[in-house]
Amino acid sequence: MIGVELEPGSLDTQAPALLGTASVVALVPATRDRAWAAAMAWRLARAIAATGRKTALVDCFVNEPLLHESVGAKNDEGIVDAFEYGASLQRIVQQQPDANLFFIAAGTFAPDPEPLTTHPRWRRLSAGFRHEEAALLLFCPDASLSGLAAQPDGMIVLAPDGMDLAIAEWPALAEALGSGRPPLLGVIAAERAAAPAPAPALEPAPLAAPAAEAPAEPWPEPETPPAQAAPAPAPRRTRPSAPRLVLEQHSDSKAGVWWSLAAVIAIAVAGWYFRAELVALAGFGEPEAAATSSAAPGTAAPLPAAELLPFVVLVSQWASSRDAFRVADTLESRGVHTILTPLRLQSRVWYRIYAGPAPSAAAAESLLAGLRTQRLLAADGGEVLELPLSISLPGSHTPGQADAERARLETAGVPTFVLGQADGGYRLFAGAFDGTSAAVLLQSLLTPAGGSGTLVPRVGFVP
Repeated sequence: MIGVELEPGSLDTQAPALLGTASVVALVPATRDRAWAAAMAWRLARAIAATGRKTALVDCFVNEPLLHESVGAKNDEGIVDAFEYGASLQRIVQQQPDANLFFIAAGTFAPDPEPLTTHPRWRRLSAGFRHEEAALLLFCPDASLSGLAAQPDGMIVLAPDGMDLAIAEWPALAEALGSGRPPLLGVIAAERAAAPAPAPALEPAPLAAPAAEAPAEPWPEPETPPAQAAPAPAPRRTRPSAPRLVLEQHSDSKAGVWWSLAAVIAIAVAGWYFRAELVALAGFGEPEAAATSSAAPGTAAPLPAAELLPFVVLVSQWASSRDAFRVADTLESRGVHTILTPLRLQSRVWYRIYAGPAPSAAAAESLLAGLRTQRLLAADGGEVLELPLSISLPGSHTPGQADAERARLETAGVPTFVLGQADGGYRLFAGAFDGTSAAVLLQSLLTPAGGSGTLVPRVGFVP
């Protein structure tokens, strides 16, 4: 076997020497126990950061993110949003309690990792880390190794059952080992029993009400919505204001701590001009409002196409608004765009959570399959529905303004969601309906909350 074999207990002392001068390193799970692999990735990152070396751990499993679950971090925005949608790296970097340790989540769900791992922006980001002699650790699938644009200086395989079994079961890993690209630095191998306790699996359990509160009522039997009774306000949200990310209000202090240190060094070595060049090279410090892209200089980054989005996926239904908001927040933290819709059924108010929206039934079926793969739905759970109407709230916003208004309305008990528009603005919508009668209840909630809107066919793109 090539490479140094390590056990979890030896990482603190051996891992820093194992990396040596390597700045960009791929951490490749060769196990189906990805919770164990995620725990090892974090332990390795902490060991390197403990030496005083600035260390960033990036989750490249954009179709099945897990690293954020291991430490209770956020997955609102991440590397996908930075590379594909122009989000600033300053905004998405999460500083960890450990000194010198930073985390970049996967962010917006992407069904295929290849467009991210082959993105040309990796080259600039990698160059910045090499220049600073910092460590960029990429937690990535073995299938991404051959096309990884970051061009790692080496890789560490996370194989609890040993390399022999890993090579036999992971052909893309075997191919990379045979080519020597990237070179193997070491192997973290251990019996499962010796591994640290894994993070909780992504089970549907979070969709249930916590034990400390009265349990949520079970799903009602499927029924056809009756004619709408006189509107009455739905129960207001009782928990604190929504923890969703408010983009323009999000503090940049996390990444700022890192790069302020780089600024001090830069001033001493070559002055402020050199620092500006270095920060730009690494991809940090981009203006918040200026989305970067591979487009030619002077051209705006292309927006996704705005289109009719008539389909949604029914995820769950709750009798309590508190439970419904909590479940929606949990789903969004895992990269699922949600539409929370209060409906009056049989003289009671129910809160339906939809995933989406989607432009076609096929796209909605793909979304449904993705939710099942992530274990956010039972194997036979979920249903694709055509509910083409939403309440459109007036005004065009920046992403930050839209999220701020969304949080304000949620605090008042009014659920909304955001869609991008063809003109580059972002608009708030509320609910998903098949007709005007179903929207009466939500319409009645908007006025006392200081809002208004018009029921229209849903058009835009999911940001």
